[in-house]
This record gives sequence, structure tokens and C-alpha cells, in this order.
Amino acid sequence: MEHKIQNKICQNCKVLFNITPDDFGFYEKIKVPPPTFCPECRLQRRTAWRNDWHMFKKKDALTGEMIFSLFPEESPVKIYDRDYWWSDEWDSTAYGKDYDFSRPFFEQYKEFLNEVPIPATSMNFVVNCKYCTNANNIKNCYFSRGVAYTEDSAYIIWDQASRNCLDSHMTNTCELSYGNVNTINCYRTFFSVDCDSCHEMILCRDCVGCNDCIASSGLRNKSYCIFNVEYSKEDYQKKLSELNLSSFKNFENLKKEAYEHWLKYPQKFMRSRQNVEVSGDYIYESKNAKNCYRVRNTEDSKFVQNILSGPVKDCYDYTNWGDNAELVYECMVVGVGVSNVKFSAQVFNDVKNITYSVFCHNSSDLFGCVSLRKKKYCIFNKQYTKEQYEELLPKIIKHMSDMPYIENGIVYKYGEYFPASLSHFPYQITQAQEFFPLKEKEAKERGFLWYETAKQGYKISLHNKNIADDIKDIDKNILNEVIECAHFGSCEQECTGAFRIIKTELEFLQRMGIPLPRLCPNCRHYERLTLRNLPNLYNRICPCDKQNHFHGQAECKVEFETSYAPERPEIVYCEKCYQQEVY
Repeated sequence: MEHKIQNKICQNCKVLFNITPDDFGFYEKIKVPPPTFCPECRLQRRTAWRNDWHMFKKKDALTGEMIFSLFPEESPVKIYDRDYWWSDEWDSTAYGKDYDFSRPFFEQYKEFLNEVPIPATSMNFVVNCKYCTNANNIKNCYFSRGVAYTEDSAYIIWDQASRNCLDSHMTNTCELSYGNVNTINCYRTFFSVDCDSCHEMILCRDCVGCNDCIASSGLRNKSYCIFNVEYSKEDYQKKLSELNLSSFKNFENLKKEAYEHWLKYPQKFMRSRQNVEVSGDYIYESKNAKNCYRVRNTEDSKFVQNILSGPVKDCYDYTNWGDNAELVYECMVVGVGVSNVKFSAQVFNDVKNITYSVFCHNSSDLFGCVSLRKKKYCIFNKQYTKEQYEELLPKIIKHMSDMPYIENGIVYKYGEYFPASLSHFPYQITQAQEFFPLKEKEAKERGFLWYETAKQGYKISLHNKNIADDIKDIDKNILNEVIECAHFGSCEQECTGAFRIIKTELEFLQRMGIPLPRLCPNCRHYERLTLRNLPNLYNRICPCDKQNHFHGQAECKVEFETSYAPERPEIVYCEKCYQQEVY
């Protein structure tokens, strides 16, 4: 059947969006109705189901002990210690129940979610890691979240296969680096952004194949540059020594100057490399990946975010993970050999034909299940024969349309992701809050959860003003201190008010000559978030005729989609103009 572009009004925000013939082809392939939410509302609803980096203490449903968890104590879900949850000592099919055709599916599932225990943290194949979550195949890590194949690192969020790195965000295969955002294949790189295949870099942006540079932007295969001025090796080393960047005061002054300097140089409308027919931002080695954000090795997919382990093929509205995934639709945190997975969260490891399920793995043919493993043909955790399952499933799908779940005027039939009100988390601690920030009143009006979580009170033993300026003057006694955050708990960055320095961190700072941080980890993370773009796209025209440029061409008037909002201060160029500016 041939389709034409169809315009629809989003059921949630009432904005017009379109469904293309290719979109219809995908929906028919996986046998789902077209969406009634626009792409942005679908992403917001989906990411309201992920706590990216917050940690809490919550009571273990088995032991009654308070343990570290993704879930706040105020959340109604039941948790088990991760190791016990993975063990053979309990059977989640004991919670199996019949489907009730007198009630809407989502109404039943909301209750079921709070009955079946889920793991306190979401981790797989982890060795000697403390206070980590949303992770797989990691070793010797501390307070790291959203990481895979990472080793010997701390305070890392969204990393793939880095080693000996600290305090960074959106990194990939980096080593001995600190304070970075979106760096790839970098070594001994510090406080830099959007750099690739660089080493010995400090406060640089958008540099590729460079080494030994400071406070520079837009460089390619350059060495010994400071503020984009090239020096001899000897002069560079002399100026680096004069900067004395182990001093906190000196470093902060240089950082301010570097950020101002970066704005003089144009940015390409999207961060990308080795792609064919893509749109979005932070896209690498992909083909026909449309409206995607931070993906690698992704093909024939659309509206996909945070996929750094390929291959990923034929997926729509899919956020986080990857690693050999196909035919995934409207899912959150799904990965490792998955196929035909729809409307699910935290489903992983060789799963197929999974629908409306949470925290299930090594299974197939599940519908509306929680915490199942090595199972097939189950509905609401109840075991059926293949014949019974195949007979009952179409009846449930029809029932979801005949008796929809209605909330805040939104109609949820088969084909919609879980309503946000069913989420395990209050909105303010979710990934959705980072992408689509809301105040409490507005979040509640839109149907998202919002409740206060318990805060820790810390007794400060070392105030900021009493910290030695130079890392060379700080000894191991700092490890015993509760340090005051420079924001004093008064910012809007979930400031904890105080923090500690761990031994690994202190040794790294001393070895690299980096000043001791004055902010708590939360505030440091929020500072890094300002250096990345969000998955929102804007139509803009290349401004090369209106800016100071060097390639000497007239107005190009090229239109493009970019994640740089029009009010941002950066100069944003089309591909051709940008390539003529970098050097």
C-alpha cells in the first residue's frame, strides 16, 4: 500500500507533525498503529522513565535494609539488591496474574509495576564498582552512570570504553583525561569540548588530530598552539609553565578567557563524521539515520538517541544502549542482541518479541511483564503455552483500543508508550528534565510525577576559602574533609552543599597538575551540561555573509537543521563554509 505524507495534530501538545511514507512502512513492518504524539513529546514521555545519574537510599524489599538505589525511598516500587535480583533465589513468575478484561491495560500495569521487585541499580557484568548504575561491562569505577566498557574511572556520565578518566560527560575511548564533554579517542585531554583524536590538550574546542594546545578552537592537525597562535615547542613549554595551571585562580581565569575565545570561531551545524544521509547531532559512522542524537553505527533509523554500540538497524523512537539491535520501537534502555521490542524499558540480552515490559532479559514473546528472565510466552508474568499466548495476545491488543486508558484528556490505546505517570521516578530526576526542563507546577499539569526526595545534611569540615590555591599544596589529609561546595547549596543544580575527594581523584589531580574542584559533583555535572547541545533541532540559514569570516565568499544562503538554537552566541556555519574556516 502506497502512503503519502500525512499531517497530524499531536494529542499531547497540539502541534502539527507529519508522518512520511517511510514512517508508515516501518509501522507496518512492526505491526503498530501510527503515533498520536509528536516526536518531541514521544521523547519527553520516554525519557521520563530514565533516572540518568541520581542515586538514593531505599529500603530493600527483602531485607528491610537501606541500600543505594536508582529509585528514591518515596517511589512506590519494590527493589531487591542487584545481586539478589539476578540470582536464582527467587522466581518472578510467582507474581503472575490473569489479564482483567474489565479494566484498561495501563491501569492494571500500574499496579503490577509496584508489586514485582526490580533491581536497585541497573548494571550488567560489573567488577569492583561502587555507586554506579545504568552500566554494563565496567570495572573499577566509582560514581559513574550511563557507561559501558569503562575502566578505572570516576564521576563519568555517558561514556563508552574510556580508561582512567574523571569528571567527564559524553566521552568515548579516552584515557587519562578530565573535565571533558564529547571527546573521542583523546589522551591526557582536560576541560575540552568536541575534540577527536587529540592528546595533551587543555581548554580546547572542536579540535581534531591535535596535540599540545591550550585555549584553542577549530584546529586540525596542529601542535603547540595557545589561543590559536602556533609556537615552537620550546616557547610553548615556557608559556605553559608561566600559566601555572595547577593554581585554581590561574586556571579559572584561563577558562573564562578560553570560553570567550571559542566564540570567535564558527561551529559546524552538526557534530558528525563518516555518515551518509543523516540529520540531528553527534552522529558517527551511520547511514540514513534521521533526527538522531548521539548515535554510532546506526542505519535506517529515526528519532534515536544515545546509541554508541552498534550495529543498530531499523529502529524508531529508541533511547539508550544498542549493541546489535533491530526493529526496536518506542523503547528506553534496550540492548545486546534485541529484536522486535516495543514500548518497553530496561530490556536486554538476547530478547525478541517483547512488548510493554520492564526489566526483562534473555526472554522472548512477553507482554506486560516485569523482572522476567529466560522465559517465553508470558503475560503479566503468567506462563502460557505457545498456542494459548498466540490466541490471547490479539484479544488484549484489541481490548487496549476498545477500552483505552484515559489520563489528563490523553487517550492511551495500543501503540502508545507507558503514560509518564506510571514512571518509577519523579520528573525532576529524569533524563527528560535535562532535555525538556520544567518547573513543578508545569510538570504536574502535563501529567508527570513530581514529589520531593529526601536530602542529606552534611556537616562541613573545610570551607572553600580555606582550600589551598595550588594542588601542589594539598596533601592526603584532604581525604578526611567534608568540603563545602562553592555554590553553598543555593543554586538550581541540585547542589549537595558539600562533597568529599576520593583517593583515586586526589592522586589523579596531583599527577596531572589539575586544581582541586570547588564544586560538588552535581554542580560540576550541570556546568558540563551547558557545553553540550540538546536533541532539539532548529531551522537556520548560514550566516557567513554577516560574520567576520576568512574564506572570502559571498552570501551562501544555505539552510540547515541544527541543535544550536538561534539565540545562542556561537557562529554556526553550513558544512561548506565551516570546512573553509577550520585549519
